[in-house]
Amino acid sequence: MRTLGTLWLIVFIGLMGFGITVLPFPLVAENMGASDFWKTFGGSGVFSLFQFLAAPLWGRCSDAFGRKPILIASMIGSVLAYVWLAYADTLVALILARAFGGIMSGNIAAAFAYATDVTEVGNRAKGLGVVTSAFGLGFAVGPLLGGYFGLGPDGMPSLYWPSLIAAVLSFVAFLGTWFLLPESLDPAHRKPFGASAKPALDVASPDGAAPAPAPAPRRSPFAAFSGRPVLLNLMLTALLVSLGGAIMQSVYPFWARDAFGYGVRDLGPQFFLLAIVSAAGQLLLTAPMVKRFGERYTVLISICGLAIGLIVLAVATHPIELWIGITLFGLALGLFTPSLSSLVSFESDPKSRGAVMGMYQAASSAGRILGPAIAGPLYFAVAHAAPYVLSAALSIAGGLLLARGARATLHR
Repeated sequence: MRTLGTLWLIVFIGLMGFGITVLPFPLVAENMGASDFWKTFGGSGVFSLFQFLAAPLWGRCSDAFGRKPILIASMIGSVLAYVWLAYADTLVALILARAFGGIMSGNIAAAFAYATDVTEVGNRAKGLGVVTSAFGLGFAVGPLLGGYFGLGPDGMPSLYWPSLIAAVLSFVAFLGTWFLLPESLDPAHRKPFGASAKPALDVASPDGAAPAPAPAPRRSPFAAFSGRPVLLNLMLTALLVSLGGAIMQSVYPFWARDAFGYGVRDLGPQFFLLAIVSAAGQLLLTAPMVKRFGERYTVLISICGLAIGLIVLAVATHPIELWIGITLFGLALGLFTPSLSSLVSFESDPKSRGAVMGMYQAASSAGRILGPAIAGPLYFAVAHAAPYVLSAALSIAGGLLLARGARATLHR
């Protein structure tokens, strides 16, 4: 548990650095002349696109070389990406810096794989909830700092100080990983590139049932899905829900400004609440709900909460409705991520788990790519409520997919 706490602190620091740049970025891009598409896609969309391309490779490398080297390498790259972002003075430079940051985000897949390495089967959902809460809390503190430091001397949104602070935080996370975090994957369980491995027989089910034989892992990350269609079902659910959430979050700075007159410093407390209630859901609600209902039904409950929160935001005309919608959305998001992550980990072969978790993160990243690409044109050209209505519909579709396709194959 001490190791898990160290991982939590390192992930928290890293995500706090990322969160600092989230709020100013779309407004800075707008001031640089970005089109409706690039206003939302240029930041989170570009980052997620290159994260999507890099995450499976990072996950596979963590299976081959261990989790710690991958965490270290990605954090060094993040420091360089944030420094580049701080000094970007054109829209092209801004977007390229974000792309490099996405490539260097391999710590996400490695961190989830690390958590599954150091937690036992019965506590895996709880362990993943603890680690994912670091994402939520880091994303809570980050926007507060980003909102405060995200205004330049002329009163316009700026990325200079937020990016430099993020670079410093990433460097601190690098030092913490180097000196405090032990390697979690021993050499006997690693899967070198080009090496064959015997079939693993220790894929346990969440309810403690007898383990089922898993197919022999192969060289490609996609080989882990061979003969396991339930994994594809879980990836599609992650994709749809992530797509809906990304649409909402990427357009939010413009929506809050246009609907309520909020500036970048006003947005910080709102994102802080979103992240705090999400972390509270991960830390306080995930374990008891999984124990009571199982992972699958916890995921379905969380999807219902996401849809309700999004609909409340779509019809909000008063600030109190805005805060209610954010609270519901955040709590539900906090339940969704660790519960679905737990299901994915149970269905994966231990010797390919890093690759599978990398593919799972890639599926979520795919949603975060398409969401910002859709959000800007939908918001500016169709209607201000349209992104929220579509997000709710996509979340419901993900829930229906899981409910229909998982009855016979999931353990709970």
